[in-house]
Amino acid sequence: MRVLITDGNERSGLAVTRALGSQQLEVVVGAETRSSLAAASKYCSRSFVYPSPYSDPDAFVEKLLEIVEQEQISVVFAISDIAMHLLGKEKSRFERNAVVPAPPSTVFEKISNKYSLMKIALELQIPIPETIFVPDDRVQDIAHRVSHYPVVVKPGQSVMKGTHGWSKTSVHYASNATELFNLYREKDYLRQPSLIQRRVNGEGQGLFALMNKGQPLVLFAHKRLREKPPSGGVSVLRESIELPKPMVDYALRLLQHVSWHGVAMVEFKIDQDRGVPLLMEVNGRFWGSLQLAIDAGVNFPYLLFQLATGQPIQLPPNGYHIGVKSRWLLGDLDHLLLRLFKPKETLQLQPGTPSKWQSIADFCRFFQRGTYYEVERFNDLGPGIYEWRHYFELLLKAGSR
Repeated sequence: MRVLITDGNERSGLAVTRALGSQQLEVVVGAETRSSLAAASKYCSRSFVYPSPYSDPDAFVEKLLEIVEQEQISVVFAISDIAMHLLGKEKSRFERNAVVPAPPSTVFEKISNKYSLMKIALELQIPIPETIFVPDDRVQDIAHRVSHYPVVVKPGQSVMKGTHGWSKTSVHYASNATELFNLYREKDYLRQPSLIQRRVNGEGQGLFALMNKGQPLVLFAHKRLREKPPSGGVSVLRESIELPKPMVDYALRLLQHVSWHGVAMVEFKIDQDRGVPLLMEVNGRFWGSLQLAIDAGVNFPYLLFQLATGQPIQLPPNGYHIGVKSRWLLGDLDHLLLRLFKPKETLQLQPGTPSKWQSIADFCRFFQRGTYYEVERFNDLGPGIYEWRHYFELLLKAGSR
């Protein structure tokens, strides 16, 4: 059986390719570029180029439909937020030939939108950071409610549709009222519903879930050890942990409320002052740290494939291994470079962040027991070579400007 995945340049796309290919499935990888991270894997059976889903979403969808029919695809996995948005709305067209294991587009939109997500969390009595809801760009009307700075400003959506296609948004920090007003004046996407939240200091944790129409099939938990940027962002080093009961209860309360179908990652931050897990966001698709779960014993992509094709779900007989670590080496290198060359004020570091010397020592621990490298694999060298070559090409281009 053949599986099509989008977003071959995403690390989660590489993890899905390896996870399915190792189960003797044929994986067809799509990307905006002729070569891609996942396509460099020995587990990729064929790759193709599609138009940008951001600038030409209609052509993107039509190309995928064409490949599904030509290649006799059985299952389509949308990897990124933009792919989930576009395929979700055209799900009925894809499912004439293939299965798209995802919730209805209305459910995905509701959960992936942080503004509506936080509203739902309040209804379900799930703890969230201290939040001010901004329904439009009139921040001057609610600025007096900000009791202390810095604050985190979050657009409702991670990708947003505009007059010239789709674009990505970003999370921002504001250290005072002037910076807050400037953000809302300069960022067009903040004219849509957004959030102003108290910054939470504490450890990031996440719950990975595979759900069958609201019923949990398998759960997995991890904690973030290092991130890029260091103040909070993409995890570059993470570790599997036992399922924390409060976090599991909150995550399942949310996912069952919307009858979630497919995979999701529910992200929390543990407030270091109160020890309470606070809901941060939900990724309603495969997440960046997916490879950690696979290395710890839970093959989420293959389990989702089994669910999509009506096969018996082969759950891990003994759960998963605790204390397994996954390291994205290039991301960790960027983390270190930021720590070394950016001032603490710019990085918005949390209290208790390791010193620069400690950061160097931590980075140099290359052969820790139980640590797996996310991209670099001796039995699949292509993606590691591709990523490092691409990294240095970007450095050379930047240096020549």
